Amino acid sequence: MAANTTIESVLRDLLSNPNAMLKAFAVMALQFAVGVAFGYFAVRALKYILALVGLVVLLSYITPLLSPIPISTSELIEVAKRLLPLFTLSIGPFMVGVVVGGLVGLLKR
Repeated sequence: MAANTTIESVLRDLLSNPNAMLKAFAVMALQFAVGVAFGYFAVRALKYILALVGLVVLLSYITPLLSPIPISTSELIEVAKRLLPLFTLSIGPFMVGVVVGGLVGLLKR
């Protein structure tokens, strides 16, 4: 896409080309479905994720007692900040799917 492409021109192109519109709809539907699955399983796995975070924090306090090379909590936070973009959610149908899947995961017991 060109740098000067506007939303209006993209919509005009989609409306004038039904095949492209169908492909765009299929991509959005697939993104939504993946978002629902991700949100559902993320909520179901939340207790394991929280337990893992707790173990890492506990380990960061116990390691200096057991090891000559201490690992500080600030170093762990820096690693988490570097890894955060890997877990950042995108916008659009995927985000809506994550919210829907998360709600389904919370409500289904």
